[in-house]
Amino acid sequence: MWNAVLDAGKKHNLMVIAPAHHRRIQAGILSWGQDMDDQHNPFQCNLGYQVSLSGKGEWNKKTDYVGKTALEKMGAEIKAGKKPYKLQLVGLELGGKPIEEYAPDFWLVSNEDGGDPVGFITSPWYHPEKKQNIAMGYVPFDGSLNANGFPKAKVGTKYKVHLPAQYSVTPGTPVDAVVVDIPFKESFNANTREVVKG
Repeated sequence: MWNAVLDAGKKHNLMVIAPAHHRRIQAGILSWGQDMDDQHNPFQCNLGYQVSLSGKGEWNKKTDYVGKTALEKMGAEIKAGKKPYKLQLVGLELGGKPIEEYAPDFWLVSNEDGGDPVGFITSPWYHPEKKQNIAMGYVPFDGSLNANGFPKAKVGTKYKVHLPAQYSVTPGTPVDAVVVDIPFKESFNANTREVVKG
């Protein structure tokens, strides 16, 4: 099928491309190896709703699945106000010059007052509709939960992001960043995460 589509598209100069980064990031679509890998658990990268399909954080899966015991234990710890991991994936809006090239490295994040790094950016890009840089990244998990009982960073929390010189307004000076909801823009057709979120 794929080859047939490519052959039919030759006369139209059809090419295979990746999705636009700002669209992937704005929708909160995670990239394996960039935003998550086998060192992350579903709760810390905002996929906890897939562990508990009830949408209310209830463990209603009767069948066995990989990591069930560990994930249900972690879910119970989160509900009890514990923090079984250190960093939570968040959406950030940040300053600096427009980021229009794929980030080859993880850029560091510090608290609002600067100082030592506390987290890192995974996927940054300039959002042409918002006319500013957006990013997904990991910051300290403060134990906050959304209405359905899943981990969520506090919207409005401020940080500093250490951008490379090419994107810095003043090289060596971190830019302001603020935690925002993911997805960054409401979807035309709501995805499962938005439906669960309410």
